Amino acid sequence: MGPDLQDLVDEAARITEMAVTLEDREFNLVAFGAHRTAGDAVRQESILSRRSTDEVRRYYESFGIARAAGPVHIPADPERRLLGRVCVPVRWQSVTYGYLWLLEDRAVDPALLPELLNLAGRAGAELARHSRWRDDLGWKVGELLSTFPETRSKAAGEIAESWSRDEATPVAAVVLRALPDDALAPVNAWRLPRTVLVGTGEHASTFIVPLGAPGDLTAARAVARAALSALGPEHRAVAGIGGPADTLVRARASWLQARIAARVAAFRQGEPAGQLEWPELGVHRLLGAAPDAQLREALAQPGIDRLLDEGGTELVRTARAYLDEAGSAQRTANALGIHRQTLYHRLERIERLTGFDLDSGRDRLGLHLALVLLPHLD
Repeated sequence: MGPDLQDLVDEAARITEMAVTLEDREFNLVAFGAHRTAGDAVRQESILSRRSTDEVRRYYESFGIARAAGPVHIPADPERRLLGRVCVPVRWQSVTYGYLWLLEDRAVDPALLPELLNLAGRAGAELARHSRWRDDLGWKVGELLSTFPETRSKAAGEIAESWSRDEATPVAAVVLRALPDDALAPVNAWRLPRTVLVGTGEHASTFIVPLGAPGDLTAARAVARAALSALGPEHRAVAGIGGPADTLVRARASWLQARIAARVAAFRQGEPAGQLEWPELGVHRLLGAAPDAQLREALAQPGIDRLLDEGGTELVRTARAYLDEAGSAQRTANALGIHRQTLYHRLERIERLTGFDLDSGRDRLGLHLALVLLPHLD
């Protein structure tokens, strides 16, 4: 077991009597020491948001901290609300894994530098070990979600060897999905419990979360909230939570469900839903019943195509609202904020355009399924 990073930061704060923080090489906050004063605005924001902003990161890197052989002094900058600080690169075998920051309310005693460098070296070894562990398990997560049962079984066994849980642990998958026209930023893994398995792709990240008890998604909900929060306001994403899987080797089923939940969350009623769970998806579960092309073929009808192509947003929205309200004209008019006569006029136009009878249960079912599911199909 490696040294505790918080203990190393606390020791650096004790010997220097200065405000100390430790960040990884992506400038995610790893640990910070207690201090009598709040420090500057940059330190406060880093602690509150658990990472430095891109602007601050670029400013720090302009001093060559990523390549520096030893401590680097960064002068105060009032325009950036930045006090002076000393950056001690945190390395292991010549690779930079993070940065130890000392906020200067006075000069650092040169006699303390050897001990600070020793603490930074120990932190570098631990960050390197943690990084390798995350990377190795990240590859194994991909194999755990394979279509091949033998590959999944082997991956589950290999994960359990270095995981602090056994293969029989119940788990659930959480999928983070970037909204259209946005790129998914890496999630600060330091915000998540170490037992969470992390796999990252270009447009989605996957987390396999051990559950506190079979069937209890509390831990998965907490990870979804933490992961969304860790992205920050500049990135737009949603989270899908799969149903519980009773063992690690069955995590793929939960992952497939979480992907569908995230897909629905991204476009539910035209607005992102934050996070959604598989058990609450209802008819949207059908999105996992067949490939998109087959579902589209099953749902398509000439009348529905005409409504979608020619009816415009107003008629499509009216049809969806009317069907969602089980054909109640009063509730539909209230939901749309229109007069009932206006609603009747629109319904007549929908029937003429589609050729459907909205008093027919069969026609209503076919139209409702299409309007609910087609927007989610590629």
